[in-house]
Amino acid sequence: MSKHRGAPAPDHDHDHDEQLMRPDGHRYEAPESDEERSSKSWAYAALALLVVLLMVLVATGTVPIFRR
Repeated sequence: MSKHRGAPAPDHDHDHDEQLMRPDGHRYEAPESDEERSSKSWAYAALALLVVLLMVLVATGTVPIFRR
C-alpha cells in the first residue's frame, strides 16, 4: 500500500492488495498476536465464570428474579 492515497501503487503491491480485498471492498485485518489472543481468552473465561455464578445464584433463589 502506498503512503499517499492519490499515488498509484506499484504492480507487485497492487496484486497483493487485490488478494486481501473482500468482495465488498474492505480489506482483511491483520492476524491477532498471541498476546492479544491470550488476553481475549482470559476475558471470555472470566465472563463465562460470572455468567455461571449468576445462574447458580438465580437457581438457588439467592437472587430472586420474580417477586412472589
